[in-house]
Amino acid sequence: MPPRLQVKTDDCSPLGLFVLQYLEEQDISMNHLAELAGVPQPRLRGACFKGTCPTPETLRKLAKIMGKHHIELYTLAYQGRIEQAPEDVDDNLLDILIRQMLETSRELNLAMPKVQPSKAKIRKALIELGFREKREEIP
Repeated sequence: MPPRLQVKTDDCSPLGLFVLQYLEEQDISMNHLAELAGVPQPRLRGACFKGTCPTPETLRKLAKIMGKHHIELYTLAYQGRIEQAPEDVDDNLLDILIRQMLETSRELNLAMPKVQPSKAKIRKALIELGFREKREEIP
């Protein structure tokens, strides 16, 4: 088994699967990725397993090297760690949407705005994306 695959996919969290895919695509070892990111290899390896809780610093360093936004890695790292309750479904969809927005902005080579958009602009963009006002359920 090649060194980069010593972590079994069955044992991996969503972040771990993402890291393994990255190693395959880049044809590099986990040791090399750890070195590039400035993260100890055991910490990187440990971050790949189900039930682990990688530090924000580790996720930021990995994101920088992997060319991803750190929020994408946070989302993957914590996805599935807590049993999903029905009310969490909207939150998971929001996480997916944010990850897709960041991925699309990177694919289009768009830079972050230098000035934070106003609430009105953000509201307009959210409505365009299909967000709607939550209504209280009447018993």
